[in-house]
Formats: sequence, structure tokens, C-alpha cells
Amino acid sequence: MDDNTSHCTLNTDERARLAELRALDILDTPPEERFDRYTRLVSQIFNVPTALISLIDENRQWFKSSVGLEACETSLELSFCVHALAHDYLEIPDALEDDFFRTHKAVVSAPHIRFYAGVVLRGPTGHPIGTLCISDTTPREITFVERSWLMTFGSIVEEQIHLCAELVNVRHQVSRVTQRDARTGLPDETLFGDTLDNLIRLADTEAHYLAVLHLCVNNLDEISRIHGRGNRDAVLQCLADRLTAPDIKILAAGHMNHDRFAAVISLFAVRDLFSVVTPIVNKLNMPIDIEGHTLRPDIDVGISVSPDDGANPDDLLERARAALKGPRTHEGMHVFTHRTEASAERRHWIEQRLEPALLNGKLAQHYQPIVLADGSGVIGFEALARWQDKKLGNVSPEEFVPIAEKNPLLSRLLTEWSLRVVCEKATDWPLKPGDPPLRMAINIPANQFYQPNFVEHILQTLEEHDLAPERLTLELTEESLLTDIDQAVQTMRRLRDHDIALALDDFGTGYSSLSYLKRLPINALKIDKSFIDDLPHDRAAVGLVKGIIGIAHGLGMKVVGEGVEHQAQHELLHQLGCDALQGYLFSRPVEADKALAFLATWLGHAGAGAR
Repeated sequence: MDDNTSHCTLNTDERARLAELRALDILDTPPEERFDRYTRLVSQIFNVPTALISLIDENRQWFKSSVGLEACETSLELSFCVHALAHDYLEIPDALEDDFFRTHKAVVSAPHIRFYAGVVLRGPTGHPIGTLCISDTTPREITFVERSWLMTFGSIVEEQIHLCAELVNVRHQVSRVTQRDARTGLPDETLFGDTLDNLIRLADTEAHYLAVLHLCVNNLDEISRIHGRGNRDAVLQCLADRLTAPDIKILAAGHMNHDRFAAVISLFAVRDLFSVVTPIVNKLNMPIDIEGHTLRPDIDVGISVSPDDGANPDDLLERARAALKGPRTHEGMHVFTHRTEASAERRHWIEQRLEPALLNGKLAQHYQPIVLADGSGVIGFEALARWQDKKLGNVSPEEFVPIAEKNPLLSRLLTEWSLRVVCEKATDWPLKPGDPPLRMAINIPANQFYQPNFVEHILQTLEEHDLAPERLTLELTEESLLTDIDQAVQTMRRLRDHDIALALDDFGTGYSSLSYLKRLPINALKIDKSFIDDLPHDRAAVGLVKGIIGIAHGLGMKVVGEGVEHQAQHELLHQLGCDALQGYLFSRPVEADKALAFLATWLGHAGAGAR
């Protein structure tokens, strides 16, 4: 490695870098000959097996063009290119002789890179977005002249990318002239704002309220990555059609940017808000069938109301947008209040401080036991993150986990941290020969479950910590599996084939469908606390829980009751056939040493009972 080159991960101005990359509208596009000709030429000139045009987002490196590699993308853990972004050029003559790269995953495992050279590609405003790179499985040196050739080819590829950006700008300019979004036909932000301004004046004269909805399609990037841009655009068109359908009673709708819509509805009274908006949200969230795939949009809605929250389009749109940063008020809806502004500021600081906290080990992991309903043993623990911050104080998981799950970088870092720490701790937990595996459970967000190489990353982390796969349980929510049920099932089967257990968490709070449930190869179903709370006195709740247990057992699944706080709940769930229980009745989530003490005490009681 050159002396003037230092190792780095991502550019410090990561937000601006990612914004520039996305503005190019090049990710997940089909192959193009104007790029492919250069990777072929570079591969031939340098006589290397692999040549790539690699673009780096927060989760992966995606290949606009490649020679010698079948995959269209890989995880950042396998990327050399991500370390080149802080430089103009990165060259590694022999990775095994480099202090940093000798332990890199792409060196010690497939594709076993020994030589790498990459020229950084920059967007029109100068932010690094990827590389033109070559690699080989044997070490090699390149001359000064060869290095200058590679840099020249990098400049040519960069010019092609800039040309793409110019074409995108031309399309946007044409769109602005017509003030219609080219993909959906809906008004753009400018035209929608003008329409909203006229509706505000009309509402003033007729003395009724207007609700402004800011709609965010949370899983649009996942849909694009899994199914391609064509299907992504088809989803956007379907949502636009639903927003403009005659039966939905929306006064105006607009497409604000690639994953955001806006709409306006009329209200005679503010108390009518949820009854009017709920059917709209339900319709938008309905599954979409495209080319044999059933896709389910995941949409959150921020709401502001005129005149209470503002009397001009800019204020109402901004406050509807800000409402999304506040707590959910009702079934995926976030209604603006003046407390929302304070909440938005705290959310901002949580998002800013969580990344360094994860990178610097500032979070702690607590463990809550899962016990057999008959009291005969402890079958595992759920690992739960806790965070005490110097500036923010105690930050509850209810605050930082949803923020992390909507930020791909934070979601990846939190998942990796959770998996790594639970693997480190699990090896210290006592197991005697012949004992059943004491499973450790972690929660997996949707945007990580659908990442390329997700299964490989899990298995490699287990191997690095010498932890048997049967010691791990991955907990998934219903919503996380519905972006692409077919791919979800394939991924789950691969995990099950390696003896990793799968649990469906918070069952009953999401989109519960028996047709989906029977397809999922899961080991356990966890009944959400909201159902347990009404036990044992609510007859309807008892019947519902009994039915869930019967269905799960009929599908060959174990059942865990979550949030058990009272002995009467414990006894009833045992009678109904629930297999295992979790909740404050047994233990709050506690630090590892206290969890070990609980385990020892419980095993002692069980042993005494057996004697």
C-alpha cells in the first residue's frame, strides 16, 4: 500500500455523499454498453480477472458494470472500494502483506483478493460515489504508466456518470415545465403547493378544515433493490392511481420526490380526522401484485391541519413532514402537534449521536429470560439494546430503535453490534454436556433481512466467535417479511437449514394472514403483550389467545407469550397450551451477570424440583 494512503471507511460528509449518489438516479439500473466497454477494455489491458465500476451506498457496493463477477452487488464487509472513498486512488500490491487488509473478509475468504487498485469516481459536485477498480487473486505490481492509464479510464467513466447526471437534470427541467412527475403523472411539489394554496383560500370561505398528508413509502428502496426499478415505478404508479381514485375522496395529490407523496382532504371537524384518513391509509397499504410477486408498501403518514397548524402551503407541508419524526398517534399516522417540534429535535440528535455510540461501544446489551410455561427450565434469552448518552440521558429502545430501522446505515450498525455482542456473551453462558441449546435471540429489522449476503454474514459472525448456529434465534416482525414473501421464505429456509431458529415477534400487531403464516418456516410465534394484558379476565382475549395457540401448534410452531406480568396470566397461558413465557413476572431485561445469576437460581430451583 502506498505510504501516503491511510485506511478509512466512509467520507465524513456521508449524508451529502449519499444524496449526490441518489440524485444521479443510477443505482439499480440495467447494464449499459457505454460503461461495459470500459470494464472489458480495462480487464484486457491490465490482464486481470476482475474489473468493476462500483458504487457505494450505506449498505452495499453495487456494480454498474463488471467483468469476472456474477453478483450485481456485495456487502460492505467484502468491499475494498469503501476504503478508497477518502482518497483519489488506492493500491494494494499484496493484501496479505498489508497490516489492515490481511484480515479483510474478501482476503481470508472468497473471492480471496490479493491485488487491488481503484480510482475513486466523484459526482458532479465532487463527492466520492464509487470506484473503477481492478483486482486479482495473486499479488502484483503495476508501473507508473499503468497507474496513469487506470486513472485516465477512471476519468472517462466519471465523465459518463456526469453525462447521466446532465440527462437526469434535463428530464427534471422538462418535468418542471409541465409541473407533473414523469413517472406518476401527479403534480410535482410546485404545482401541488399552488393547488394547496387555492384549497386553503376556498376552505376559509366555506369554514371547514383541511388535512395535509405527507406520505412516506418506507420500503421503496428495498423494493427497487429486490425487484428492480421497473417494478419500483409500477408500485409508485399504483399508489398514484389509488390516491386519485374517485372513491378515496382526496381533493388533491402530488408526488413530492422519489418515495414521498402528498395529499389534501377536507374535514368538517377535526374529530373526524382518523375516521377519514384511516380508510385512505388502509387502501394505500394494500398488497400490490406485479409480475407474479405480491408487494406490500410500508407507508407512514404525517398529518397537519389547516388552519390550526398553519395557513400557507409551506407551513402545512413542513409540519406534516415534521410530524413523521414524532410518535405514531394511530395506525401508522403521525399527527403534528407543537410538541412534535421538540420531539423532532430530540430525534435529530438521537440520529446524529447513535452512529458514534455504536462505533465506540457506548450501548449495552441486557437480557430477558424466556422460560418454559411449566416452570421446568429456561430455554433462552432475548438480547435487548440499552443506551445512556451524556447529552441525551437515557434513550429508550422505543426511541432509538425505530429511528435506526429507518436509517439503513444505523440499522446495519445496530444489527451488527447486536449480533457481535450476543455471540461474545453467549460463549460464556454455562452449558453442561447433554443440555439443550440455550438460545440467544436478537431482533432483525426488515432492511437488514433483505440485504445481499445476509445469511453468509450471520454464519461468518457465528464462526468467528465459535458459536454453534443452534444457539441463535432471529426475531422478525410480520411487516418485515411482507416486502417480498417469496424471498423471505427462501432466506428463512437457508437459515433453518443451518439450525438457526426463527421467531415471529409481536404477532397480532401487524398484517396477520394465515395464507402467509403457513408459508413461513418459523420455529416460534410470539404473542404480543397487547393480547396478554387483558388476560385472564377478558373472555374475548382468552378466546383469541387460545385460537392463536391452536393455529400455531397446528402449523408445527412453538408459542411464546410476551409481556407476562401476573401469576394468573402465567397459569392461564400454561393451561391454554402456551409453550414458553417472557415478561416482568420472571425478570426484567438485566445485564449479563444478573442474567447468569437468574439462570443459576432457576436451574437450582428446577433441579430441586426434580429431586
